[in-house]
This record gives sequence, structure tokens and C-alpha cells, in this order.
Amino acid sequence: DDFKTPLYFYLVLPMVKIFGLNTFAVRLPSAILGALQVVLLYLILRLVIEREEKDSKLKMMPLVASIVLAISPWHLHFSRGGWEVNASAFFLMACLYLCLLALKKPFLFVGAGIMAVLSMYTYHSMRLVMPLVLLGFVIFYFKKLFATIKASPKSFIASIIIATALVTPLVFQMLSKEGQSRFTGVSVFSDEGPLWQALEWRRQHDSASLYVKAVHNQYLSYALRFAKNYASHFSFRFLFVTGDEIARSKVPGFGQAYIVQFPLFFLGLFLLLGQKSKWSKLFLFWLLVSPIPAALTFQSPHALRAHNMTIPLAVVIGFGFVSLINLFKNKFLRNSLAFSLILIQSMYSIFYFHAYFVHYPKELAYAWQYGFEDIARYVQAHYTEYDKIIITDRYDQPYVLMAFYLKYPPQKLQSQMVMTPRDKFGFSTLRKFDKFEFKNIIYTEDSKSPNTLIIASMDEGVDDKKVVEVIRDPAGNPMYKLVSTKP
Repeated sequence: DDFKTPLYFYLVLPMVKIFGLNTFAVRLPSAILGALQVVLLYLILRLVIEREEKDSKLKMMPLVASIVLAISPWHLHFSRGGWEVNASAFFLMACLYLCLLALKKPFLFVGAGIMAVLSMYTYHSMRLVMPLVLLGFVIFYFKKLFATIKASPKSFIASIIIATALVTPLVFQMLSKEGQSRFTGVSVFSDEGPLWQALEWRRQHDSASLYVKAVHNQYLSYALRFAKNYASHFSFRFLFVTGDEIARSKVPGFGQAYIVQFPLFFLGLFLLLGQKSKWSKLFLFWLLVSPIPAALTFQSPHALRAHNMTIPLAVVIGFGFVSLINLFKNKFLRNSLAFSLILIQSMYSIFYFHAYFVHYPKELAYAWQYGFEDIARYVQAHYTEYDKIIITDRYDQPYVLMAFYLKYPPQKLQSQMVMTPRDKFGFSTLRKFDKFEFKNIIYTEDSKSPNTLIIASMDEGVDDKKVVEVIRDPAGNPMYKLVSTKP
């Protein structure tokens, strides 16, 4: 009941048909679209620089920015998993590219409108970011856009009609009670902390004057919380040192970008602010609006919800690199500096890949609910031996992983599922289906259930004498104990 956006699911379907129901099939669309984003960024920057820049010094800018995106920890991380947000970023970039092309080929406005709608059907945050980026395009390219529409109004009107027709079902869903439940559950307003803080500050005053009410009220408190959340996405710590606090969204020891890129980001941002070109203003605007959806939630900074920020971030860093190199007129010095920067970046990239492929799976296996493929394999082999199978929900919602790895028929699952009551955020989860039950393991009680397989995490005490299997993480550490209550 979290009303996930549907488009990525449909992208996965043909992959499952071809490769079967496995992690490769689920992740493949994201990997393909992540790679295509690198290509799209190159095409977008080459187009705008050829049109707007007379300075040949920026000719390398599209290639450099694309490489920065290609090796970005933020971009790579979310391209390698089955995340909808990565697919939505592709559709956003495709929309922007078609909008820029449509300034000379108006019929492409129709394609741009379709891409815009597809992005909003792919991830929740894009329902806010996509219109804002389009607003930036309209503002900064208004003269050219107006002239194009005036010369060829039919294509633009057709794009508006088609996009409106396609987005209408989404609008009705968003306005419904069910559609709003998603935002209600994760929004900053679901956290009562700012409200109670305002009330406590009021209590510390001797009187409840108009001044006190104006200074200490829930509206101002929530506005300050939003501002704090928003600013956290631009913090040095988040971007270049530690990254997201959520273990599944980062590699330990790395920020969302490489720390070596901080000087280039700072220089690029400073110089871009002085640029008069339309493209530079558009990407700066994109950088500013990209964290807004994440700032509206109670978890900030949030690498997943602010993921599209990685694209303008790569542009800023790429511009910083090109601008720094161009400061030197001497060709030898310029080439030496470029070689040195590339060498340093290559070293950091090697460190990142080493950490990602070697250490990350061993240090944070729990964050990915590692072990359930092995659990499902054991359960499948011994399914008929037990009347009941109790599985710990210590790590997130394991029912979906069991259904996935067991390839359990969806029609059976939907007819058998028993849901928990909704929590304070409006969410519920699946508690039972078939002979499976998902709960916190209380061994003294659960062990009384006859002919039962109990699957417990390591911090849930069980009788080690009755353990029939131990599931270990990639580092060899035990993660789950499988206990049988059979005599």
C-alpha cells in the first residue's frame, strides 16, 4: 500500500520474459538507462554549447561532464540497482533534449511532452522536479520558445493536448486519498517535532503575545525544517565526505561525489554564476530545484529522492575542470595540469571501485537484506517437511523477497495475503501468506509451534542445538539461523 509508480515495473516485464525472474532482469533496465544518461548529457551539452557559445575553449565541456557523470559514485550506485529514480532521470533528460531540439524542429515538442509524463509515472519526486525544470526551460529560453510556437503553433498545441491526456489519470490518483497517503507517510509534516518545538518555545515565554505567536508557530517551524533539509543536500559532508546516512544508498568512505572534485565543483559553481548563457542558467536552476522533493520529507539529506541532482552536479564539476585548464595559455602547462587531474581522479575512482566491489558487500550486506536467496533455496528444498515457516522481519519487509526468489504465483499471493494494521504513517505490510508468517522472532513462544521452521536473525536468541542451517554473509559472518521444531 505504498502506491509505487508503475513505469519501471513495465520496463522490467520484457526483461523477466527474456531472462527469467532474477535480479539481473530487474536491474537491467536501470543499467541501460543509466548508461544512456551519459550519452544524453553529452548530446545536450554539445547542442547548447554549439548554439550559444562562440568560445572554442568549451568544446571539451560535453565530453568532460559526461565522463564525470559516468564515474560518479551517485550515478553509478543507483544505475546498478533496480531503482525507479534512475529511470525517471533518463526521461527527464530525454525531455530536456527534445525540448532543445524542438526549438528548431517543433514537431519534437510532442516527444518532449511524452517524455515529461513518463518521468512522472516513474518516480514520485519527478512529479515536482519535472515541472520545475520545464519552468526553467521556459524562463531561460522564452524568446526562442515563443518564436518557435508562433511560427509553428500546431506542434506545441498537440504536445500540450497529448501530455495533458496522458497525465490526467496521474493527477486524479495524486488527488485521491490513496495517492496522498504516500506523501503523508514520508513528508516532513508527518514529523511532529517542529510542532512540539514551537509549542515548547511558546511555553518558555511569560505571555502568549502576538509577537510570541509570530515567532514561535508551526508554520515557521516547518519552514525552518524544510530550509535545513534543503541546505543539507549542499553540505560538504553529504556531497564529498560521507554521503547518505542510509546504508543501502552509499559506499562507506565516499560521498555522493569524490572529495577530489570539491575544488572543481567550487570553481565551476563560482564561474557558472557569472555566465550569461541560457544553458548555464538552466543547469544552475536545475541544481537548485533538484533537492526540493527530498527536503519535503523527514529524511534529509536523501540521496535517492534527490538523485537527479547528480546531473547538474556533473555539469558544474565538468565546467570547473575545463575552466581551470583554460586558465593556462601555455600548452605544456595546460596539458600537464589536465594529466595530473585525470591521474588523481583515476586513483580515486580505483579506490571507489575497490570499495564498492570488495568491501561494500561484506560490510553492509544487511542493508541489502542479503541471504534471502539462500533462505529461499533452502525453504524450496524442504518446503513439504514443515507445516509452518516463521521468518524474521528484523530487516525490512522479507515477504517480497521470499515471493520473488520462490517465484510464488502473484494470483495466489494476492488471495492469501494477511496485512498488518496501518501504522501512524498510514503504511501496512504483509504478515502472512501460504504457510509463511513474518514477524519478530520470540523463540520461547515460536518454538512451541510444532513442525515449524523458524528463520531468525543473529540477534534473536534461539536454541543452537536445533539449528539446521546457518546463512552467512559475503564476509563469512552468520546472518540467519534456521531452526526446526520437528522432534
